[in-house]
Amino acid sequence: MSYQSLLTHRCDIYHLHEKKEKRKQKFGVPVEDVQPVFLYPDEPDIENQPCYFTEKSQSIIQQEPNVAVYQSFLVHFPATADIRVNDRAVWDGTAYKLQKPRKIRNHHWEVTAVREVEYL
Repeated sequence: MSYQSLLTHRCDIYHLHEKKEKRKQKFGVPVEDVQPVFLYPDEPDIENQPCYFTEKSQSIIQQEPNVAVYQSFLVHFPATADIRVNDRAVWDGTAYKLQKPRKIRNHHWEVTAVREVEYL
């Protein structure tokens, strides 16, 4: 059995892109000093990426006035996948933010995917 056959899930990967826009100098602040704006594109950069999601932890935290749910998954990707910090992975219609990827023995990537939801 190959490692590739163990990657039974499929997800779409969105890379962060810097938004290009023409800005004017405001309040005496030079345009070069303004903080850049980063956005995810509407179309995925990588579609149907083979992966495998396993749930690491889930916690519910009471906040004012809502409850926040934090979920984290350990996601496995093949070594050839283009995975970066702060990528968005959409799996089964749910979006997750990917943290720093780790390459395991030049064989595959392991990444922690985090999801935070606030309920009313």
